[in-house]
Amino acid sequence: MNDERSETDPNSGGGGPGFIAGLVLGGLLGATVAMILAPAAGDETRNLLRSKAREASGRVRDAAEDLTQKSQTVADGVSMSATDLLTRGKQIVEEARARFDGAVSEGKDAAAEQRSTLENET
Repeated sequence: MNDERSETDPNSGGGGPGFIAGLVLGGLLGATVAMILAPAAGDETRNLLRSKAREASGRVRDAAEDLTQKSQTVADGVSMSATDLLTRGKQIVEEARARFDGAVSEGKDAAAEQRSTLENET
């Protein structure tokens, strides 16, 4: 058997001029196809990304403003509810105080009347 292999043998594993030419041709062909099929140039892609980032930023800003307004509306509602509760609480305390003062007055009158009745009996 002969250990020498021919340069035309595909299994020779050599790096002959045909391999180098194929490598260069394949690289050029790949770069050409990439340039043709690329959706946009680098500058255009960066500008597109910046534009999309600005849009997203604007949407986030709008959402934050909406959330702020809704939070303020809820806070105002809670504040009004708290004010209403405080006003109602003050009214209840005033009514209870008036009833208590009336009961104390009636108690004093009843005690005075009872004292008067006891003094008259003796």
